[in-house]
Amino acid sequence: MMKITEKSDVYSYGVVVLEVLTGKQPIDPTIPDGLHVVDWVRRRSRDRAAVLDPALQGRSAAEVEEMLQVMGVALLCVSPTPDDRPTMKDVAAMLREIRLEREDVANVDVLLKGGSSPPPHHAAAAATATAAKLASSSTSSTPPYRQGPSNSNSCSSSSFSAIYSSSNKAKSPFG
Repeated sequence: MMKITEKSDVYSYGVVVLEVLTGKQPIDPTIPDGLHVVDWVRRRSRDRAAVLDPALQGRSAAEVEEMLQVMGVALLCVSPTPDDRPTMKDVAAMLREIRLEREDVANVDVLLKGGSSPPPHHAAAAATATAAKLASSSTSSTPPYRQGPSNSNSCSSSSFSAIYSSSNKAKSPFG
């Protein structure tokens, strides 16, 4: 019998995030060869944007990039080896960092245009915030705040590496 642990909860969370981003069920009749959504996304690693739900693919490039970063977090969560999975505290921190990068870029855009308040949140931004809230609500300890300076002009994996390098033995899906 399988023991329920924090690492199995993290795996389940990753599956749920992949379901939301792809619009697929874990075992979906539209996925070829009867693959599980996790395996399907892994096999399509060269073109991850193609696995996004078609309803999400028409979003702006920045929003698609944000969703792909969240997908990267989800793939960390569904690592085959439990020891390689992040804690929920780390997941919440990574999702929060994605949101902070987006907010930093939005604030810079507003300042450059001479405005006084950031633009309204879009659906992808709301989804990231919701994912972060869900992740942080599943742990009793307070997640760390933003660690170190963020390069808000690029949507790279540096945030994940900075947060994740101090955590367990986890490997980033970004290389």
